[in-house]
Amino acid sequence: MCWGSNGDSSLNDNAPGPSGEKVLGGLEVETHLNVGSEHLFLLFTGNRMLFVHLAKVGKASMTLSNLLGKFSSGLVRVPGKSGRLNELAQMEPETILGLDPDNFWVEYGQVVSLSIERGEWERLKITLVTADTKFELFGSLVPVEGLRDLMSSLLSDKLSFRS
Repeated sequence: MCWGSNGDSSLNDNAPGPSGEKVLGGLEVETHLNVGSEHLFLLFTGNRMLFVHLAKVGKASMTLSNLLGKFSSGLVRVPGKSGRLNELAQMEPETILGLDPDNFWVEYGQVVSLSIERGEWERLKITLVTADTKFELFGSLVPVEGLRDLMSSLLSDKLSFRS
C-alpha cells in the first residue's frame, strides 16, 4: 500500500497547508517489538519524514507467528487501514502528528543514512540511522520501488539500496 510519485496522481495535487508543507508520498511499514509488532505509515514531506501510528499487533497474533514462522509475516491484517493513507495525504503534517501521541517526525537534516535492503519474499529491511537513534523497519518491495525517485530527491546521498 503506497502512493506518491508513481501512485494516484490526484493525491499529488493536494494543496499545501498554511505552513506550505504537504505530504508528498508514503507507504506502510512495520517494526518489531519485544512482543508483536507495530504498523506505521511512513510519510514524506518536503522537510521531514512522519511516522504515523496505525496499530500494534501483539500476543494474539503471536500464535500464528509461532505456528508458521517467517511465512506468517505477510498474513497479519490491520483493521481499518484501507483508505487511511489516502485520508492522511489530504491532511496537513501538523494535523497528522496530532492524531496520535505515538506519532513523531524526523527532519531530513537529522538523517545520517537510510538503507533499504532486499530480504526474502519481496520484503525489505529499511534501516534509518539518525544522530540519536537507529530504526529498523520492514516493508514491501512494490511500494518502496514506487517511491524510489521521491526518496532519492529528498535524501540524495543519504539513501542506499542494497540487493
